[in-house]
Amino acid sequence: MGLRVRVPPGQLKKKKMKLKEQILADYVSAMKAKDERKKSALGMLKSKITEGEKANKNQELSDSDIMKVILSSVKQRKQSIEEFGKGGRNDLVEKETAELAAIEVYLPKQMDRGEIEEAVKLIIAELPKTDNKMKLVGMTMGAFNKKYQGRADSNLVKEVIEQVA
Repeated sequence: MGLRVRVPPGQLKKKKMKLKEQILADYVSAMKAKDERKKSALGMLKSKITEGEKANKNQELSDSDIMKVILSSVKQRKQSIEEFGKGGRNDLVEKETAELAAIEVYLPKQMDRGEIEEAVKLIIAELPKTDNKMKLVGMTMGAFNKKYQGRADSNLVKEVIEQVA
């Protein structure tokens, strides 16, 4: 018989699951639960991750790269919802909205307008001075996205930057 060691509760270290592993686990759960909308959304996300890995010479994508895939999917679905709404296709708006909700759970906590304004002011203070407002907006947007990836809606960030700059 092997040696048994009793580890007190709370002493075991839980390994934080990578984003890809979490998506795959949730996809399997959605399949088992027969949640077609969630399965569809996560299946599409899974496919985009696989495409990204193939484009990256079959190397696994980092959580940061996967976050870019998620952000792209969120943006695409929001645009689809807007277009389907204009076209009066409420059935497709409902489908896209449900799938968007399944994907948004992987985004980090979203910043509110006040937090965005504060972050933008700090970023602008660190950037080189320029009289070209468009250049300042572009540099600020780039720095914000690098530092706060996925934590704010890009349209809101741009709006705040244009007000502050």
